[in-house]
Amino acid sequence: MKGLNDIRWMLLLAGLAALVIAPAVAAQQQSPEMQKVIEAEQLVQQGNPDGALAITRELLEENPEFPEAYFISGLAYAAKGRAEAAGPAKVAHYQDAYDSFIKAVEYRPGWGIAHRMASLHAYDVGNLELSWEHAIKAHQSGTDMSDGFEGLGSVSEKPADLEEQLAVKRVFVAPMDTEAFEEQGDRSLGGASSAGSSRTDVSRRVLNEAAADIAQFQREANRQFANSRAFGLVGRPEMADLIMVFEVDSMADSTRRRTRGFVKLIDAKSGDESYRRRVEFADIASRGDLNRDFSQIMRIMEEWAAQNLR
Repeated sequence: MKGLNDIRWMLLLAGLAALVIAPAVAAQQQSPEMQKVIEAEQLVQQGNPDGALAITRELLEENPEFPEAYFISGLAYAAKGRAEAAGPAKVAHYQDAYDSFIKAVEYRPGWGIAHRMASLHAYDVGNLELSWEHAIKAHQSGTDMSDGFEGLGSVSEKPADLEEQLAVKRVFVAPMDTEAFEEQGDRSLGGASSAGSSRTDVSRRVLNEAAADIAQFQREANRQFANSRAFGLVGRPEMADLIMVFEVDSMADSTRRRTRGFVKLIDAKSGDESYRRRVEFADIASRGDLNRDFSQIMRIMEEWAAQNLR
C-alpha cells in the first residue's frame, strides 16, 4: 500500500501540469489582468508564493469572480504548505489551497484541473470524502484521474456509485443559438417593426441590450451541468458526448427578459438530436428566476438521462 506522502506527491506531480494553463490562456487573451496572473504563476515557480499571493489578492479585490486568480492562489498556498514542517500551519495552508481551488471551479465550472487540485488538497487535510468528490468531478470534466483513483482506492473505500458517476455523459454548453430569433425579428416580440427599422434590426438591438443577460444564462447553464449527478461538464466540444444548445425564438424587449425556445442535446459524434424540449425562462436577467427555472429544466433532463443514457 502506498504511504500518504507517496500518494500526495503522485497526485501533485501530475497536478503541476496545471502550471501551463495560465500561459495558454494568456497567449489567447493578453489582458493586463491575465498578464498579472502569469506573473503570479511565475513567482510560484520561482519559490515566491507570498509574492504571488500579493498579486492575486489585488486581482481579486478588483474582480472577486476571477477563476484564474483563485487557481494561482491555490498553487501559492500549496507551495507554502509543502515548505512547512508537519503541523497546524501546514494543514492551514493546504486548507487555504483547497478553498482557493473551490472558488476557481465556482466561477469556472467544469475546470477539471482545478477539481483535481481540490481533490489533492482535500486529501491533504484528511477529508477523503471531498477528495473522492472532486476526483470524480475532475474525471467528468475530462481530466485523467486514473492515478488519483488508484491512490485514493488504496487508502479508502470507493464510493458505492463510483462506476455510475464515472459513466455519466459529458456535456459542452454551446453559445446561445439566436439565429431563429434574428430571422423572425420582432414578430417574436409581439409587435410590428418601427418605421425605418427591419425586424432583424429590432432583434439585433434586443440581443445587444441583453448581452449581459445572455452571458449570465451561459454561466448558469454551465453551473447546472457541473453540479448535476446525471451529466459532466467539459470546457471544449471535442471532449463532449453531448452538446447542449438553447435555440431561442423569443426574447422580451424589456428589462424583464422573458425568453423562450428549445433546449436540445446534440450527439457530439453523429450530430443527431438526442433530446429536445420547449422551455420558457421567466427572466434571464434575474439570477434567482434563472436559477429556479433552469433547476426545474435540469430535473426533467436528469429524469430523461436516467431512462435513456444508461
